[in-house]
Amino acid sequence: MKQIYQSSPSVLVAAALVGTVFLGSCQEEDEISVGPPAIERVRTTDPSTTDSSFTSATLGSTLAIMGNNFLGTQEVYLNDYPLGVNTAYVTNNSVIVTIGDSVPTVATDPNVPNKLRLVTKSGESVIDFQTLPPAPLVQQVKNQYVKSGDKLTLFGRYFYFVDTVYFPGEDVFVTSGFETNSSGTELSVTVPEGIDFTNSQTISVVTRSGGSATNRNTQIYNGKGMVADFDTDGALKYPWDWGWGISGDMIQSSQPGIVSLEGDFAGMNQAFPASYGWNNDKVINLANWGGEQIFPTIPAEEFDPAAPAASFDIRFDIAVNTTENISGLVAQVWYPDSKGNELSYDIPLSDFIKTTDGSWYTLSTAMNRLTNGSTRLNTYGDFLKGDGGGVKQLRILIINTATSDIKAVIGVDNIRIVRAVN
Repeated sequence: MKQIYQSSPSVLVAAALVGTVFLGSCQEEDEISVGPPAIERVRTTDPSTTDSSFTSATLGSTLAIMGNNFLGTQEVYLNDYPLGVNTAYVTNNSVIVTIGDSVPTVATDPNVPNKLRLVTKSGESVIDFQTLPPAPLVQQVKNQYVKSGDKLTLFGRYFYFVDTVYFPGEDVFVTSGFETNSSGTELSVTVPEGIDFTNSQTISVVTRSGGSATNRNTQIYNGKGMVADFDTDGALKYPWDWGWGISGDMIQSSQPGIVSLEGDFAGMNQAFPASYGWNNDKVINLANWGGEQIFPTIPAEEFDPAAPAASFDIRFDIAVNTTENISGLVAQVWYPDSKGNELSYDIPLSDFIKTTDGSWYTLSTAMNRLTNGSTRLNTYGDFLKGDGGGVKQLRILIINTATSDIKAVIGVDNIRIVRAVN
């Protein structure tokens, strides 16, 4: 029976295992003549796994190596890395060891031998045994604005031996067709049919090592909270009556090297001026000058004015087409509050954007990160108020902090407010 072990037992349980043969191990090793060691199987120190046999385990696991002629064990190696042997946990038929975090896995060395080797005075015994990397970690969803049939790409760590990717909804998951890179930092999968956002908007990944945690970085767009999609008229009307900044002529379905996710998007095509230089063609300042609400208020339980501002994210999709280094470019999110404060937060594009080939990425910041000194929004209701004159505004500004101009084509779309934490 092949199993994977992931949990670590207590030293007391380990001591209980050793105690079962304590009387037989009290003799001095020099008084006992043993032959070459022979590993028969590996299990955990959990009594419920007495009859089990494991062929792999994750870092941090504690294992009981079962077999014969283990007295005088000098060292145990896993992938040629010494685990360290405590003689208190050595009997003639078992050795207890822990897989430390420094043991090589496929995550650190693609050519690991996947061998467990036990060495005594009389020889050594070797078996196949796979050390698994830690459970997967999802750090970023490349583009959260996806629908069934689209390719979804995740960035993170430990995307090895992927078994299942779960999507929002009951029994909505994918078990095949995964694409991963050799370093285990990128995973792509086709979005399935039947996604249901009733109870969740998160993605999770399950590998042989375990499942990924879910948080605000593992979400996809649930269809709520849109402020500006540059297609649907409401309090904002396109391509001209939506505020100020870029020309309405730049709201199109394509720009050089960039194709829209859906419908039109806001485009910028210029040499972005160095050293915080200004021009209106790199500004998207959303506003309804008549004071009409442009921010989402329904469903009311999700966009509750009393909810903390920290529970909401301001998100938008962005694509960059350039051959130049974009490390100097930031997207500034700006908002004027009802007390006359101009709150803002700068998002370095290179923190999110891995490629500048015109593909789309989702940028995000928690609403309470918008600050002016120590001033910040406390509740979502504060955000809904708008500025001192009651006008609701939200600005996305591309800033070049570098000392040289950066020539690039940039697309911005689907500016939205997301309830990221309930």
